[in-house]
Amino acid sequence: MKTLSLLFIIILSSFTSLAQVDCKPYVPTEKGTVWEITSYNQKGKMTGRTTYELLDKVESGNDVTFTVKNITYDKKDKEIFENTFEAKCVDGKFQFDMTYRMDGNALQAYDDMDIEVDATEFEIPDMDASPGTQLADGSLVVNIGAGGGLGLKMTVLVTDRLVEAQENITTPAGSFDCVVLTQNISTKMLLNVKGSSKEWYSENVGMVRSESYNKKGKMIGYSELTLLEE
Repeated sequence: MKTLSLLFIIILSSFTSLAQVDCKPYVPTEKGTVWEITSYNQKGKMTGRTTYELLDKVESGNDVTFTVKNITYDKKDKEIFENTFEAKCVDGKFQFDMTYRMDGNALQAYDDMDIEVDATEFEIPDMDASPGTQLADGSLVVNIGAGGGLGLKMTVLVTDRLVEAQENITTPAGSFDCVVLTQNISTKMLLNVKGSSKEWYSENVGMVRSESYNKKGKMIGYSELTLLEE
């Protein structure tokens, strides 16, 4: 009897361990992969683009850390901002570092100043997550020029995050099965701007499309995946 009980515990532990490592990342998994997201206004006119590159992938036990570099360009294709952020598989869950939501357009004027960032994690659920599933909030606080006396602060709060559906959508980069998320977004930097967004994420790819809405629910712009090269 004791032998059977011990065997049951070992089997159960094995299944638990497998569940912990069964994380489906929402970034490409091959180092050197390059992808691009292009942004448009509500009339479909391009307003800029952001390129991404997977710099590194490090496995540690059951966890995996992805390091991604992104470069933002304006509508004239001039480079205006560069950033590096991390994405992780931790205990079977995938999450971004909220610094991936830093707005290069908003920060380009302060590119030569010291910038300090305080960011939480931003979880993306499994593709089969049930519609209505609630997700944890995210926050990003950027202190600009604190050491130089400027002392500006940008705060981004992402709240009321929900799984809406699963959909297949097509962009210039291809067709993708996605989990669809909705959320409210509040950005404060001199002015407090409130709105919402709807985002499509695909496994081993990342964000495929995003739509931004003002506080009245009118779409003010969108972004979509326009390039994916492994």
